[in-house]
Order: sequence, then structure tokens, then C-alpha cells
Amino acid sequence: MKRRMTNKDFSGKVAVVTGAGRGIGRAVVRDLARSGADIGMCSRSADELEALASEVREMGRKVVAVPTDVAKWDKVEAFAAEVKKELGPVDLLFNNAGVSLESVPVAESDPATWRRVIDINLTGVYHVARAFINDMPRGGIILNTGSGAGESKVPNHSSYNASKAGVHMFTGVLALEVWDRGICVNTLIPGPVATLIVDWSMNAQSEEEVLAAFKDKPGPQAPSEIVKPASEVAEFVHYLFSLSESGPTGQVCSIARRPF
Repeated sequence: MKRRMTNKDFSGKVAVVTGAGRGIGRAVVRDLARSGADIGMCSRSADELEALASEVREMGRKVVAVPTDVAKWDKVEAFAAEVKKELGPVDLLFNNAGVSLESVPVAESDPATWRRVIDINLTGVYHVARAFINDMPRGGIILNTGSGAGESKVPNHSSYNASKAGVHMFTGVLALEVWDRGICVNTLIPGPVATLIVDWSMNAQSEEEVLAAFKDKPGPQAPSEIVKPASEVAEFVHYLFSLSESGPTGQVCSIARRPF
């Protein structure tokens, strides 16, 4: 059996996860709930969110699940208000909601679609951090999902690259603003993960199909890469959330297998 990095007990902690309905977000919710945390979570898909909320309740944890478009400030405000009312101040924030909506040159891109990617991936991260940061206690941790695309240039993905580069910069700025409150803010680069939002998922219908397609094959970005299940990313998130306030802040924490 593979040994986990850490297995911290998060009992008494409140964790918020955005983009929780599927993929990395869903895996992180399951991991944190199993470890004792009460969960506030959102995604745009109500059915997926409610199914996951039922799992969390069966684990004996409190949960607030609100369908939310993080690109809309009023929706995020309402979500945050509900979480604070039912669960209290948030200790752990996984800012994970994100999309990749087009793969075309800038000259052929649709301005509305380009803006939508920025609104969800970057402005959404700001909205959620803004909604929770003032009430976050000392020892709180914010983890924003970034991407290797935010550190390198990839043609035909300008909206996604620009949004993730912005997330990396936002993380650093926020870290400098709240370190003296004992709050750490970092970016996570997960590397290639078996989710359905990526354009290399080969039209798979499930995460298991993506994993099967890349079994014993190199990952899509580099021969050194390995397409990993979302549960492996959740384990790394668990580790980062287990660190003390003297741990890293303003950093890009990567489990990719290629240099940027």
C-alpha cells in the first residue's frame, strides 16, 4: 500500500472548496471530510454538488453546498455568507474552480469566450479570496489552483495561460498582504490530471477512461509527465493544509514532472 505524505486530523476546522463538483475539487472534499473537516463547497453543477454533499453528511461532517458561478461577485458573497452563518470562519480555502474553453490562435479566438475564461479562472479566485479573507483566523491557509501554463507559453491557449499567470501573481501579492496575520497563501500546480476539462482528455466520458488511455504512456506535456488521478492531488493538498503558519507562503507548489 502506498504511504501517504501525511494524515492530519482536521477536526474542528472549516474548509471551503470551489469547483467541488468533479475532478480535483471533489477529491479534495472527500479527503478533507474523511479527515474531520466541515465543508463549505460550491460549483456550477447542482446535481454533482448535492451528490457529494450527501457523501460528506454520511461521514458525519457538516456541509454547506451552494451552486455558484465564481465569476459573479453577488453569487460568491451569498455563498460565503451561508458558509460563515452555518459553519463559522474558514480555516482552509482551496480556490480551485477553473475552465479551459477554447484552443485556437488569438486571431481566431472569440472575445466573449476569452473573457469568460479570465472571469472564472482569475476573477473568480479574487472573488472567493475577497469574500473569506477578512474573517480567516491566524493559521489559515489559502491554496489557489494554478497551472504550468501560467509559467510557460503555449500557443492557442492564450486565455488559459493568461488567467493562470494572473493567479500566480495574485497569490504572491495576497501572501505579502496577510503574512503578518499568520495566513499562508500558495499556488498549486497539479500537473496533468485525469479530468474531463482538458483538451487532451481524448473525448473520454470519465476520469477512469482518461487514466486508462494514458496507462504506461507519457503525459501530454512532456515524456517525463505522468497523468495522475485526482486523489493524488488531494493528498498533496492535504499535506499543504497540514503545515503551520511558519510554512511556505507566496510560493508555487508543484507536483508536475517537468521544469518550467
